[in-house]
Amino acid sequence: MRRKGVFSSVKAKLILTMVVLAALPLIAATAINYYRTTTTSKAEAKITLAWSAWFLESEINKIFADTEISLQTMAASPNTIEFIKTGDSGPQTLKQMQVINDYFNDGNSIVLSNAAGRMILRSDDGNLSDVSERDYWKGAMTGKTTASKVTVSASTNSRILCLAVPVYDYDGQTIIGVIHRSYDLSQFRAILGEDGEEAFLVDYEGTLACHAFYDIAPNDEPVSFASSPYITDNLESDTYSSNASGTPTYLSYVREPITGYIICDAIAISAVTRSARLSALTTLVVGLVLLVIAGILAYLQAVSFTLPILAVNKTIAELADGYFTKVDKYTNRNDEFGEMVNNTNKLIDKLSTIVGHIKNSSNTVAISSDELSDMASQIADTTETVATSVQHIASGAVQQSEDIQSAAEGTTRITDAVGGVKDSTIEMAELAKRMKQASETSTSSLDILQNSSSDMTTKIEEISSRISSTQNAVSNINERVEGISGIASQTNLLSLNASIEAARAGEMGKGFAVVAEEIRKLADDSDTLASEIRSEMDALLQEAELAVSAASQVMEGNAQQQKAISSTFESVQGMLQDIDDTVKGVTRISSEAETCVNSNYAVSNAMHSLSAISEENAAASETTGASVEELSATVSTLADAAANLKDIALKLNEEMQFFK
Repeated sequence: MRRKGVFSSVKAKLILTMVVLAALPLIAATAINYYRTTTTSKAEAKITLAWSAWFLESEINKIFADTEISLQTMAASPNTIEFIKTGDSGPQTLKQMQVINDYFNDGNSIVLSNAAGRMILRSDDGNLSDVSERDYWKGAMTGKTTASKVTVSASTNSRILCLAVPVYDYDGQTIIGVIHRSYDLSQFRAILGEDGEEAFLVDYEGTLACHAFYDIAPNDEPVSFASSPYITDNLESDTYSSNASGTPTYLSYVREPITGYIICDAIAISAVTRSARLSALTTLVVGLVLLVIAGILAYLQAVSFTLPILAVNKTIAELADGYFTKVDKYTNRNDEFGEMVNNTNKLIDKLSTIVGHIKNSSNTVAISSDELSDMASQIADTTETVATSVQHIASGAVQQSEDIQSAAEGTTRITDAVGGVKDSTIEMAELAKRMKQASETSTSSLDILQNSSSDMTTKIEEISSRISSTQNAVSNINERVEGISGIASQTNLLSLNASIEAARAGEMGKGFAVVAEEIRKLADDSDTLASEIRSEMDALLQEAELAVSAASQVMEGNAQQQKAISSTFESVQGMLQDIDDTVKGVTRISSEAETCVNSNYAVSNAMHSLSAISEENAAASETTGASVEELSATVSTLADAAANLKDIALKLNEEMQFFK
């Protein structure tokens, strides 16, 4: 027997198919989930980062805006103008400075300088120096609110920026001085670290002013970002991917309009995708567990399918070797495999009965042929005796009478023997007819079984077609769910834009920000519901595909059963032809036995005539010789017929020896 390969059995193919069908959706779902989660996380990270940068800008801008208004108010004060022009009202001007500092309460100072760039009053009683070369003083003298670049203060030895406004004379046209307020840059670290990721502040030349993660000492080497896009592009705000630090990051920036300083917020892309990787890994682990469970279920299902098939195949193989072995398991199953097992057992019972009848008939034919052969031998011996008697007719009349009497008795025995042969041939003909009827019944049963198997194949194809229709319906529902997800994404984006606009609006936009947040939650809930519906539809689609695969496997098994039934059907047809030939042979034997009976009657009449006219024995010797020759020929024919019948019986016995 040829050795089967690992995946040549139906069970292995069924298990492999079911495991592959379970693994493919797992791989696809993991890849799609990772891609979608990563893409969504990156998009949301960019939006959140941009929102964070705008929020930080609004917090810092509020400080500078309050400072600008306070300084402009003080610059417009008559006390300030009078002090610059005449030196009077100094205490009142100093008091105004202290009121402003108390309002901010950040430890920073206010300085007033004249049109020559010389400090004339400080709120901290520090040294008065010349600031005419400072960039902020020059900018303010042109009539603009101006901020300095990052500077190290000589009096406080700290990194600062200065915000300066011009002081106009009473005519509102002539600039008579500059008032500025300094800010220790380290105080912005708390603001950057409160709501940002890796937030930092740079001046309008690209020098790092403050960082949320660490302090910058006055004597540290300045860090320049002059080649960064937020310096070179001259945009008010933007979000882009950066690799400047050696680590891929997303960076959002917003330019503060009063000072021109740039608020930046950055986050590593690996941190953004960490949750996506964790989600994909979780999905993969759960999927592998489910895949193992699916493999176990596939093995159990494949075993339940293949065991009945193997049992039937074993029975058919033993039938091919001549053994009638029934399947003693799976007879109580209510599915198609149970029907196949029961039908196979019925077929085995039917064939066993038919072969038993044929064996009995062949034995009867063999016995009858032996008896016929013995009778033929006896007739031959008798004819020899008759021939001897005829030869001695001429030598003596006394012996002739005794020989004729002996011949008459022999012909009587021949008649009885030939009659027995005829009766045996009639009985054998009846047995052959019964064998033929049994074979025809088996042929009809096999034909019904074959038709039933064909009907079962048609119904399985019908079920497969309906499951395919269900798959198409599920696919259409998935397309609708994709539409819901798209609407949820658009709603989420609209909510984010509304949140940004609310942040820009400040206090007046807080109520609108709450509404935008509720809209975003509603969009997230819609997207979550759509994902759950899609997951359920995918599971339903997977179950339908498994059902179609199982139906295909059953159809293949049914096709193999039809082939086996067709082979058995052909064998029974061949057996029916052999039985028909046997009937014909028996008919010929019966005809020849009839001829023997008629011939024996003629011989018997001749012997009685010879006995009545024994006195005319010499004259009738020639007639008696002719009769003996005719009897000899008849006996030869009977011997040949007996030999043929014996050959047929032996051949039939040999064929029946195949069945045990």
